[in-house]
Amino acid sequence: MIGTMLKTSQYEFVKGLVFLGLLLLICSTNRLTAQHRPVKFEHLSSSDGLSQNKVFDITQDHQGFIWIATEDGLNRYDGFNFKIFKNIPGNSSSLFYNGINCVYVSKDGLLWTGGQNGGLGRFDAQSETFVNFLHDAQNPGAIAENFVVSISEDERGNLWIATKNNGFNYFKRSTRQFIHSRELITTDSAIFPLKIDFIYQDAQNWLWVGAQNTVFVFEIAYTVLGTPRLRPIRLKHNLKSSAISIAEDKKSNIWIGTRADGLLHFQRGSHVLRSYGSADLKQTLSASPILSIAADANGALWLGGMFPLGKGNIVTQEGTGLLKVDLRTHTIQKYVNRHADRHSLSSNNILSLFIDRTGVLWVGTYLRGVNKYDISGIKFKLFKSYEDGQNIGTTRGLYLDGNHKLWIGTADGLTSYDQRSGRFERFKHDSTDTTTISSDVVRCIYDDGQYLWIGTLRGLNRFDLQSGTFRRFYLDPVHLENPINSVTYNIIQTELSSDYLWFGSSGGGLVRFHKKTFEFKNFVFDARPGSRQLSGRDNLVRTVWQSKSRPDEIWAGTTQGINILNIKSGKFRYYMYDVNDSTSLSHQSIMQFYEDTQGYIWVATYGGGLNRFNPRMEQFLRFTEENSALPNNVVYGMLPDDDGNLWLSTNKGISKFNRSNFSFRNYTVDDGLQSEEFNGGSHHRGRNGELFFGGIKGFNSFFPAEIRDNSFLPALVVTELKIFDKLSMAGEKAPRYALLSGLKQARLAYWQNDLSFEFVALHFANPAKNQYAFKLENYDHKWRYVGNTRTASYTNLDPGRYVFRVKAANNDGVWNEAGKAIHLIIAPPWWQTNWSYAFYLLAFVLGVFLVDRFQRRRLIARERSKIELAVLEAENRRKSMELEEARSLQQAMLPREIPRLPGLEIAVFMQTASEVGGDYYDFYLCSDGALTIVLGDATGHGMRAGTMVTVAKSLFNSHASNPDIMKPFREITRCIKQMHMEKMAMCLTILKIRNNHLQAAVAGMPPIFVYRQKSGLIEEFLVQAMPLGTMEQFPYQTREIALEVGDTILLMSDGLPELRDSVNRMYGYERIKNDFYEVAENTSQDIIDFFREKSSHWKNKERPDDDVTIMAIKIKTDHRQGVMQTMPTGKH
Repeated sequence: MIGTMLKTSQYEFVKGLVFLGLLLLICSTNRLTAQHRPVKFEHLSSSDGLSQNKVFDITQDHQGFIWIATEDGLNRYDGFNFKIFKNIPGNSSSLFYNGINCVYVSKDGLLWTGGQNGGLGRFDAQSETFVNFLHDAQNPGAIAENFVVSISEDERGNLWIATKNNGFNYFKRSTRQFIHSRELITTDSAIFPLKIDFIYQDAQNWLWVGAQNTVFVFEIAYTVLGTPRLRPIRLKHNLKSSAISIAEDKKSNIWIGTRADGLLHFQRGSHVLRSYGSADLKQTLSASPILSIAADANGALWLGGMFPLGKGNIVTQEGTGLLKVDLRTHTIQKYVNRHADRHSLSSNNILSLFIDRTGVLWVGTYLRGVNKYDISGIKFKLFKSYEDGQNIGTTRGLYLDGNHKLWIGTADGLTSYDQRSGRFERFKHDSTDTTTISSDVVRCIYDDGQYLWIGTLRGLNRFDLQSGTFRRFYLDPVHLENPINSVTYNIIQTELSSDYLWFGSSGGGLVRFHKKTFEFKNFVFDARPGSRQLSGRDNLVRTVWQSKSRPDEIWAGTTQGINILNIKSGKFRYYMYDVNDSTSLSHQSIMQFYEDTQGYIWVATYGGGLNRFNPRMEQFLRFTEENSALPNNVVYGMLPDDDGNLWLSTNKGISKFNRSNFSFRNYTVDDGLQSEEFNGGSHHRGRNGELFFGGIKGFNSFFPAEIRDNSFLPALVVTELKIFDKLSMAGEKAPRYALLSGLKQARLAYWQNDLSFEFVALHFANPAKNQYAFKLENYDHKWRYVGNTRTASYTNLDPGRYVFRVKAANNDGVWNEAGKAIHLIIAPPWWQTNWSYAFYLLAFVLGVFLVDRFQRRRLIARERSKIELAVLEAENRRKSMELEEARSLQQAMLPREIPRLPGLEIAVFMQTASEVGGDYYDFYLCSDGALTIVLGDATGHGMRAGTMVTVAKSLFNSHASNPDIMKPFREITRCIKQMHMEKMAMCLTILKIRNNHLQAAVAGMPPIFVYRQKSGLIEEFLVQAMPLGTMEQFPYQTREIALEVGDTILLMSDGLPELRDSVNRMYGYERIKNDFYEVAENTSQDIIDFFREKSSHWKNKERPDDDVTIMAIKIKTDHRQGVMQTMPTGKH
């Protein structure tokens, strides 16, 4: 719905006025096209991000954002993107209702909304949430109704709230209380209507209230408690319809728009509200309801409206579009939708108007979104078409005479334009009438004070202004199409003789024409050496010029450089382009000459830009696209202004060149130019200083002093700060605009050092042409100028303090140098903090102390180590000698030969350890034929073990003949005890073999294995007893074992079963038993060799940690007493 502004009750009343009003508007529009100020509306709709296309109100907040109220949400616009606010079900801090009638920004910068059913809303910019004030029938201090149509503010910062059907309220912000209008009006409030269209407090602190068929004005007084009291002011008016809109201009004039009575103007002194304008203007202004009024800074009012909707909310009558009322000239200009013109108004049905701080007009339409128009953006008058709408097209010659009549050369005849009447008159070629112009292609125009001389594609013409007839002149009257008949870009008359005209020809070179005798003389190319004639073989002269300081010379601009004719001698001199000379002419093709007050001659070229020629030095200074801000190297024309600037027409628009500082200010079609491309010879300066430039789509005119840049500095907002391209300052859910708009400083962790900023200049004239520059202090050395790029990124920043600064320029290049600054502190990691550095210093000092102390101790330790090393080396030598002596002693204790007995086969093997152990074996043959065998292992290593073996051997030899094999056990134990050898002991096995009978005594030795040939089994005899020397009275026992022929006895020390391989596995008794089983049938020597090989492989051929001793005894025959034979032992 559109609300109270679109009532239908007056529809029939207005209907009768529509036709007449539209007719008057059409007539006035034809007349007003003579103003030739092109208007380009930019359209914003739902396809661009707007939430909905019915736009009820528009405003701008203190930061510069544009706020747009629609039927479906509130929109915030930054020139590129929309941020939409809507009701979120279940969220009381969102909009209460999506339909917004009005938006208002109070003096303290807060944004207020009036909803269609949402009461009064207050927007919190920091949290981007709303506080909603709603009607409550139980609360007399609540708002009177939820349908709010208008908001205004008093001098104390409190609000006036107009509602649709229940009068208005005064909202005291300090108490959050609403006071109804009936409690505020001092007279009988019963007569005051409840249906209101607007409320407004003006600069004089009068309160205006628009209602049906009337308007109220109140003086405001306040009670002690701050409650306003309203005293009505009687107005004189003849209002017959509703007052539906109001505006106040910069002179504090009040303007009121009505539903059918046009525009009203309030005169304060007389308290009269009068209809504005003449009778014709009144009819025009009353042709449509005026729903919105906006006053610009140039003294103009902008009016918009639409007719009430019909049944079903359908537009039954198109609105009259946008009206501009010029209060200085009392004229109206109308802007309407034209389907063929994409820059025209998008809709003739207008709901709201607003002019922002930069001078941009915002137009809210019904169903067509927003239209945006930069009022001051069009700097040039544009002439593109005639009254009948036909395009002017390409223009060449331009000339403004003393009667305010502009003469225009086109490709379709000669045209005159009366600046006062705005009317065009056209003169065209007629092949049947010789008094018409000779060609419709007009190149140049010259006024000698009596006639106009017109240069065309086919000849020179003299135009008699009195008779309106032309006389034609040709270089070649026979062949009219001959190029020598064409006149190029200009015609001049020298100061030396007013009888002659000079001009250039497309094929006839430089031409001189006598105005009285009608004789031609042309100067053309001559190839003869020393002829000093025209330099170009094509005889094309584009422009001719005479220097005031050199009246005897004619300068001709050709396609082959500058040709200067001495009029008296008829000879030429030249200035040419030299690729090897940077002070030569920049290009051969010449378009125009101009001499300034300092004597410099400026030369426009076709492809070489602009040249300044110093006649004294005969040098050229070049200005091109490559070395300056000149927009294009094709310079068609030059015109000076009163400030000494040169205005240049090019293929890229018009450029103003400041001759004092060599700067350029460039203008494009966005500024109102007919096109980017202009034409040669199509430029002129009028006597009044007005400049004209023509191009391919008409021509422009302007007064240079009126071409002013938009001086409004763009407001700048940093809209987003991202960390690692995804995190905002307070997380992804944080409101970005709100958070950063007031952000002055940010503290970041050391790892948050990958930053990107987004920013925008809130200058809406032409946001795409706003420019930006930024720098990060303590990182960048200078500003980075990035054009219209709105982002900045920094990666891998070191911890420290930085200031991110950004500044912006508006579309006219005016910079807001103050810009925006955000201080950044990237905290160092904990190991780089001051406390850490203090700790590092303390640690360093302590470290120096400790290192010094350590060094001292190390030196002492080094000397001590040397001494200890010497001692250790001596000790090692001693031990080595001791070990060697122990090894020698051990070897000496072993028998040199193994006894050979007829019934026994004996083999033995012993491998000593890396550190000599205590293994020992021996044999003794008794006189009765018994064989006593001993196998022992002294605990420990080295010399002590050797001593133990020596004792055991001596005692064994002393008692071996004793039939009691226990005798050696007792003696050895007694001896060890008496020697006090501490923990030394002797493990010992003694066997006595007599008559196939074995008697064994064991003290701490491994078991005895006996292989029984008959059964094929191995018997294990394990006698558990303590080693000798551990206990003096230990009860050692003997074992009796019967032997048979073929049996084999296996004895060993613990070195074999405890032998460990590379993975620390022991060889073990079970493995010995299994291996013995495999080889028991072999000879004793084979058995010993087998175990020797196995043990060596098990130990990976390394020397064992303990002595390994193995002995095999095989029973061959009955063992009888006999003579002992010996064989070498198997010891190693």
